[in-house]
Amino acid sequence: MINNVVLVGRLGNDPELTYTQSGTALCKFRLAVSRPPRRDSNEDETDWLNIVCWERTAENVSQYLDKGALVGIEGRIQSRSWERDDGSRGYSVEINAYRVNFLESRKEAEARRSGQGGGRPPKQQEPPQQQPETGSDIDWAMDEDEDPFGDQ
Repeated sequence: MINNVVLVGRLGNDPELTYTQSGTALCKFRLAVSRPPRRDSNEDETDWLNIVCWERTAENVSQYLDKGALVGIEGRIQSRSWERDDGSRGYSVEINAYRVNFLESRKEAEARRSGQGGGRPPKQQEPPQQQPETGSDIDWAMDEDEDPFGDQ
């Protein structure tokens, strides 16, 4: 049996990080994924998918991503059902992500956050690359294999 999913989309909300009773990190967010239009339409349609990730992946997603971030997801589809307080059955399908790839650079994310548009700013507006200042609020220094943006 194969249960594997690969998606590219944008976060529909800020990630929500919680911890289980045993202390395991759990992060949930919605992912907007476009699909081609139906035959009778000219506009792409958007699917809104529930994504769940765990442990270090959950902590990285919560720390570095926000609404609108472009990501690639690798995972599996899982469904669950439960009984609600009123006796009816609840049912949900979600993507359990084991890998979340950040598909925009820090510079692109900062441009998106500052309202310069969704994605890459025009070439002439890009500031020269600078090293982060020491003592800044955010420490971007990470090992190359831990850099979630893949910039360095």
